Amino acid sequence: MRIRVANAIRQTGESFSFEAAEQFSDQVYGERAVSFAEPVSVSGTYVYDGKAFTVSAKATALVNTECARCTKLFAERIAFSFSERFVKGEDEASDDETYPYSGDELLLDKAVLDNLFLELPIASICREDCKGLCPVCGADLNTTKCDCTTEEAWE
Repeated sequence: MRIRVANAIRQTGESFSFEAAEQFSDQVYGERAVSFAEPVSVSGTYVYDGKAFTVSAKATALVNTECARCTKLFAERIAFSFSERFVKGEDEASDDETYPYSGDELLLDKAVLDNLFLELPIASICREDCKGLCPVCGADLNTTKCDCTTEEAWE
């Protein structure tokens, strides 16, 4: 996900708008596999202050995930905002607070993914009224009714 910023370098302090979308390959965050059902879309602004770029944006992603109650796969929409600084060269960006850039392009991939990972829920639920699985027999309570009693699970 690239933004061409040549005009902003010549117009310090001016705000420029952008829109971008990219289909990311599967990612791993911690021990969680993250796959995308559609391209991640980002829109926002960037400003050059003479030393660095500040990118402020809103993003949406449709992430394939598993329901924590019934274990069915579903796609979950995640919307998030972020604001990040991009400094020229690798050395100045090594402080974990900024991202590097070179030339007249900003590469947003890492910043977008870092912020997306922070927004991932610990447990995803396919729908509010999901009944989950029976703790005794494992039946999907959304589609069947079992005769188990919950006391059986604790014996």
